[in-house]
Formats: sequence, C-alpha cells, structure tokens
Amino acid sequence: MTMTTSTVTLLAPRMRVEERLLIAAFTQRDTEALLVDASTLAVPLVGNQPSLPSLALDREVATADRATLAALLGASGATVVNRAATARLLSDRLALLRHLIVAGIPTPETTVAFGEQPAIAALVQVGYPALLQSLQVDPWMPDAVVTDQDAAEAAIEHRAMLGRETTLLVQQYVIGDVARVVVVGSEVVGIEAVRSDGGKIAYAPYEQNAAALTDLGTKVIARLGSGVYAVEIVESDAGPVVVGASNLVDFRTLHDAGIDIAGKIADFTLSQSREAQDGS
Repeated sequence: MTMTTSTVTLLAPRMRVEERLLIAAFTQRDTEALLVDASTLAVPLVGNQPSLPSLALDREVATADRATLAALLGASGATVVNRAATARLLSDRLALLRHLIVAGIPTPETTVAFGEQPAIAALVQVGYPALLQSLQVDPWMPDAVVTDQDAAEAAIEHRAMLGRETTLLVQQYVIGDVARVVVVGSEVVGIEAVRSDGGKIAYAPYEQNAAALTDLGTKVIARLGSGVYAVEIVESDAGPVVVGASNLVDFRTLHDAGIDIAGKIADFTLSQSREAQDGS
C-alpha cells in the first residue's frame, strides 16, 4: 500500500467525477487529497490559523470571493492554485480584457457603460446581437444576449432593478464556432469544441487544425501566467477572438478523450508547492 507523504486541499463543495480523478492522481503521487468546502473556512487577518490548508487547489468558478480567499491563504503562507493574481484576472472581466488588449490579443469590441442610456448608446455602437455582462464574474447574474433595442432595454432594466447593477460591459457578440483551450502550467494541454445542447454546454474533441488556437492560447498564457484555466475562443470570419477565460472546473471530457488531465493538474500543483518551499 502506498503511503502518503503530503496533503493537498481540494476546495470544492461536493465530490464530482473530476474530484475523484484528482484524488486518484494525487494518491499516485504519494499525496492525500482532502475535499473542503470553501464556505466552511474563516481566515483571521491577525494571528495564525493552524487548520488552514498549506496547499490548495481551487475547484470552483473564479469569482471575487474566491480570488480574495486565494489572496488570504497565500498571505498565511499557503500555496494556492490558481494563485491570487491569476484568480483575480479570471474573476474580473474588465481587468482580464485590459490585460489582453495591452498584449495585442484579439478581443470583442467592448464598452464600459455606467448607466442605462450610455449602455443603450454603446449597444448602437457595437451593433446587435450584443452581450451584456457584469464587470466581475457572478454566477447569480448571467450574461444576457440581446438582439434588438427592446430586448436590450428590458435586460438592462431587469439587471438594474433586481441586481442593482448599473455598470455593464457592453460587448460585441462574436459569431462563429467556439473552442475551449485548456491550460495547465504554462502549456496548452487540450482543445475542445464547445456546443450548446438543449441550453447546456457540452464539450467535444476538436477535430480541425488547432495551430491557430494553440498559438493564441500560448499568447494568453504569456499574459496571464501559469495556472489551471480554460480560454474561450470564437473562430470568427475575421480570425480567432478571445472572449473569456475561467478556472478549469469541468474536465471529464478531456479525460474521456485520453488526456491525463488530472495527472497534469496534480503535477503542476505539487510543482508549485515545491517551488514555494525552495524559495522560502
């Protein structure tokens, strides 16, 4: 029987297929993986908290709260994947866009509107269909695709009244096939086609020439840094356009396609721990 010599905390609310794959991968590397729901954690700003994890892999969608947790755990001496700086960019759409634009990476035409009338004017500028987004990732405030001014006005009013959201990203809705470029460490490790199946997102093996997507994914990595995340790219008539990036939560389809994605994530996570120990 293999004896574990270290532990890693999987920050996840429940045991999914992906968590089982990760636990098996870490076990093969003499590391015990413990499932912990982040909602059970409290991090004091002063003093030590012995029960806090020393190595953690965040398994949920990157939001402002998760980025804050990563920063606090990091300040307590823990190694977190993704690190706080990366988690912040994945949770902050505006910051992510600005980073990509500075790097010359193609992104949709986007305007930040600070009120209802500026948002309507921005929609006229970018044209329909268009996308209305929160500045930061919020699972409770989903993106809204609007096809005309009546739909836009209704969506903007709805967000303002129910979500008290008056500042919006007004973005061109890029038409084309959608691909998910998966990053582990500093490498593109897989590419999948993204499909909408009855309102649910489904992934399938990418069967075309992936050179352009791999190249664009590599440019995104150079800007965002290493980590475990997915880059969403639309293959428009004018070329591939990066429309978002997120923490990698779902990866069972990559595993089913024969990619040892759990093993790659485990190797990267443990390498980050070793680097932190060597640098301390």
